[in-house]
Amino acid sequence: GWLRCSAGRAAPVHGWFGAAGSANLSGRVIPTVQKTIAARCPRMRGRRILVAVSGGADSVALAHVLHHLGYSLAFAHLNHGIRGRAADGDARFVANLAQKLGVPFYCAKEDVPAAAKASGESLEMAARRLRRQFLLNTARRHRFRYIAVGHNADDQAETVLMRIVRGTSVAGLAGIPYMVAQDGLFFVRPLRDCTRAQIVAYLKRNRQRWRLDATNADDFSQRNRVRNEILPLLEKRLNPAVRQAVLRLAGIAAAEDEV
Repeated sequence: GWLRCSAGRAAPVHGWFGAAGSANLSGRVIPTVQKTIAARCPRMRGRRILVAVSGGADSVALAHVLHHLGYSLAFAHLNHGIRGRAADGDARFVANLAQKLGVPFYCAKEDVPAAAKASGESLEMAARRLRRQFLLNTARRHRFRYIAVGHNADDQAETVLMRIVRGTSVAGLAGIPYMVAQDGLFFVRPLRDCTRAQIVAYLKRNRQRWRLDATNADDFSQRNRVRNEILPLLEKRLNPAVRQAVLRLAGIAAAEDEV
């Protein structure tokens, strides 16, 4: 179930804070998001948005940018029951951010390891399923039609590369959609054209803290192996611009799939 949480005691923060980011990178985020919304998610303009905020860099930047652009927001946070005290700290951090920005905050806790064991799914798949259901339930309960999630351009490159390795269609090569409907609600991805480096630079420049999920550095999922090992190896040995090349391929596939 869900519950509305009040802000708790400030949690330790593992992200950067107070460093002056590259103006070149950080200055691109807001205009890029505005362009993405206008071109790819025009329906969300002027609407109330439920933002999925884990506390990580992507979701914190998404919340910060949408608030800056004047959207009426609420934050939704799911504690997956995987990281113990660190996960509790994430929830407190997001609650504090919501309080700072003056937006409602809704949170829930699930036992993802138990759910994965019961269903036979991987930890990653069970977490994704429960998180999506929590977001849909929260959006319905509080009358939001749009749910913003923080996928970025690097996530897109990783997804497309994983699909190439597994085998996929032209539609599959298009990767992560900017907007997708589910049960009368819409998941939107305003950061999808921003790189992870741009997002981190934006947060540093704006002196905005974020949480670091230690599991992102572990190889418990295929995505983490692609992120931490495969893509860096391809950049080093084959093509320093491999991410951009994969993104171009995805763009071509998406255009062809629309025809």
